[in-house]
Amino acid sequence: MKRANNKKIKYSIEIDEQGYPIEEESPEEEPAEKPRKRKSILRKLMVRLIALCLVVLLIELGVLLWSGQIWFNEPKKKDYPVRGPVMDSKCGQIYWSKFGGQNIQMCYLRATRSTNSVDDEFEENWKSCKKSKLPVGAMHVFDLNSDGEAQAENFLSAAGDMTGRLLPVVEVSPGLLARIFSPSVNKIGTNLRDFVNAVKRSCGAAPIIKCSKTAYDKYIKGEFSDCMIWYESNFSQPDDDVDWTFWEYTGRAKLQCFEKSGRHLSMSVYRYSEEEFKKLILK
Repeated sequence: MKRANNKKIKYSIEIDEQGYPIEEESPEEEPAEKPRKRKSILRKLMVRLIALCLVVLLIELGVLLWSGQIWFNEPKKKDYPVRGPVMDSKCGQIYWSKFGGQNIQMCYLRATRSTNSVDDEFEENWKSCKKSKLPVGAMHVFDLNSDGEAQAENFLSAAGDMTGRLLPVVEVSPGLLARIFSPSVNKIGTNLRDFVNAVKRSCGAAPIIKCSKTAYDKYIKGEFSDCMIWYESNFSQPDDDVDWTFWEYTGRAKLQCFEKSGRHLSMSVYRYSEEEFKKLILK
């Protein structure tokens, strides 16, 4: 018989004091970057880039709107061949010899306000505009709280003989406070009718009424069919139910050749042809 081999067999693994094998700790593997995580980072970068582009575009759009280079309305020249601004003392002196050469076909000057106020630059600009072939008219800013005939007297006194000028205009665009502290609608309508009739007797034609949407709906609609309407609508086209002749489409137009040429101006178009427009000159 062979003798038993008493040689001790050594384990290839380490054991603890109680005889249990000690598990070897596997070296930590660096976690591989998951494709999903990469996609998430790229998505966030794209979102931020798009947001940044939108912010830049909005800033540029705001600058263009503020500067008057673009606006919500842009009536085409072929559709409305006659257009022009409204000027007052805030614009300073107008250099008429060059002013008319800026793709405009008319101009109105604010002459008076209420019963005793006359625009500081009106007299000089009213005389000097004869240096230009540009048709020019005078405008009165209507005071809701004042007598209509007294306002007409102030306007007619300042404007004088309007032969060869455009039809006169009365502007009815009161602010919020003026509307709050004003008399009744009937009283305002009566004052405005008195103004219109007084100007009609003097000039032989009813004045044009320039008005905001609020004023049109509240004081004018259905009551002044003998007057042409100059409708103010800076953010959209005039309402379909308004029979307008002039349309103020922006308050941020830019022109040159006047003293304070950095100032924004309101710009309006005439609805019909140039031939029709010539009929608005008083004879």
